[in-house]
Amino acid sequence: MSLRRLVVCLLVALAAPSAAFADDLRIIGDSIGEGVHLATNLPSPANRFNVAIYTPFIFKQLSEMPRGATVFMSLGTNDAVGGAAALGVHDRVEQIVAAAEAQGVKLYWLGPPCVLKPWEIYSKKLDEMLAAQLAGGSATYVSLQDPSFCERSLHAPDGVHFTMAGYARMWQIAASAAGIPVVVAVASEHKTVRHVGKPPSGKKNTNKIIHHLRRPGVAKPATPSKPAPK
Repeated sequence: MSLRRLVVCLLVALAAPSAAFADDLRIIGDSIGEGVHLATNLPSPANRFNVAIYTPFIFKQLSEMPRGATVFMSLGTNDAVGGAAALGVHDRVEQIVAAAEAQGVKLYWLGPPCVLKPWEIYSKKLDEMLAAQLAGGSATYVSLQDPSFCERSLHAPDGVHFTMAGYARMWQIAASAAGIPVVVAVASEHKTVRHVGKPPSGKKNTNKIIHHLRRPGVAKPATPSKPAPK
């Protein structure tokens, strides 16, 4: 095994929660949550397929959580990318928290992290809104607007997603908020987390860097590459 691969393996192993908590922890949400899942190997239905506050998919994920579980939910980045018009989420946030309560889970809401995009101003604004709305309620809000997440070294090339070191850092903050003992290695390896989950039926898993799907009307970040000639 190469030194590079060994460092990555150590990072993932050390970022994982202790065995005593493993059966009770779950991760849900968007592709940021999927990255945290890959850094911890905790059970997770989190995926990149347009999971946002404004879409219904998070309710399906919550319904799959076992009663009594501690659930870490990454949600908000796909809303912030929509700009100011997408920040009217107060009522939907209340519905999500109510669904978590009805499911009998303890919810830790991981907000939108710092992104290296012009719409970071909306990520920061949504972070502030969620922190204020969730304060003192049954769900615990975990802000990921820490300046460390604005460092390019922790980001994937798209400026939205993160390296394995970045996702491990997120888990360290989330676990600390939940009082879960965890040790995260400080690695020099900045490997980009790739999508490895099963895509919806009929879609091909291209194993490319995870990209958020945009709200209709919002410009896509890049034009897909042309398929190889047959």
